[in-house]
Amino acid sequence: MVSFDILKTGEFATADVRWYKTIMIEIYQNPDPDYWDAYVQACPDASFSHLHGWVDTLSSTYHLCPIKLVAVDGGRLSGLLPLVLFTPPRGDKRLISLPYTDAAGIIADDAAIAAELVRAALDLAADLGAQHLELRQAGDVLLRLQEPDERVIYTPHTFKTGLVRALPPSSEELWDQLDAKVRNQVRKARKCGCSTKIGGSELLGKFYRVFSENMRDLGSPVHDLGLFRGMVGILASRVFVVSIKGEVAAAAIVFEKGETLFNPWASSIRCFRPQCPNMLLYWSMLAFGADNGYKRFDFGRSTPGASTCRFKMQWGAKKEALVWHVFSRGASYWVPQNESLVDEAWKKLDIEDSRKRGPAVRRWISL
Repeated sequence: MVSFDILKTGEFATADVRWYKTIMIEIYQNPDPDYWDAYVQACPDASFSHLHGWVDTLSSTYHLCPIKLVAVDGGRLSGLLPLVLFTPPRGDKRLISLPYTDAAGIIADDAAIAAELVRAALDLAADLGAQHLELRQAGDVLLRLQEPDERVIYTPHTFKTGLVRALPPSSEELWDQLDAKVRNQVRKARKCGCSTKIGGSELLGKFYRVFSENMRDLGSPVHDLGLFRGMVGILASRVFVVSIKGEVAAAAIVFEKGETLFNPWASSIRCFRPQCPNMLLYWSMLAFGADNGYKRFDFGRSTPGASTCRFKMQWGAKKEALVWHVFSRGASYWVPQNESLVDEAWKKLDIEDSRKRGPAVRRWISL
């Protein structure tokens, strides 16, 4: 029988234990990370973003309130839902699972337990005065309640898609599966002097240099460097850096969970793009996955039909459903795609200024 230690700290000083049918939902501020992560690791549908360290790093970096819902059925952990209370200064208060993340919603033993976790999250949203509950789920998961709830308007949003490809047992087989045009661009990168280094936290400075410059060029405020330091420090991860004759040209971070290698962030510097360092970057990540026993490579989300989506599909990626389920209270409702990461004026900022100002702005963009 699994037991949970409830540490009485933070906003939720007392454990809130509620009964839904035969399932006990416990809400607490500091769960035992070992029990939490053991369930995540054992669940094939879970992502690296379900891990205890992910939600805590998001929360601590941006001073957000993390909340964990756990379903216990017959003394056994049978489902969980990580949440963050998101309170933008000029917007509705929301409970999100999770901001800045493609998918980190409910994982549960069955649909009945998932429904009870939705119900518990709705009760919590009401208690906290949150106008919206937003659950980001991978796969074609239906999260309607088994019984209608007159308190909320339910809307599923599919404006983003996941992109995943199966990996063969070796990079040699992977190479043979790629289109000739893709292989030629990887060869071109090598002929231009591109080389790849794979490491950990020692490469984060180079990654952030590329990532922050690319975000500025796209007109997007950049995440805090501390977010990446925290994640690489506590999650199974690798940093990939492609250089051209000593100049950093492209970089990415991958996270490992089960048989899947996840790549939520990758960037390249525009002036080097004729030399195709981005192609060598993606080849290096995919080859690493194939040669190290991973069965799937997750390219992260894209907008269907966008150039980034087409870029990922040339590597053999297939679209997978990505649904953001929004439950809104009263007459109001929330449309996630109304948020934007692009501000044309941001492109005109000096790079150091964009790095300094970016995190404070990015903090309140949940995408």
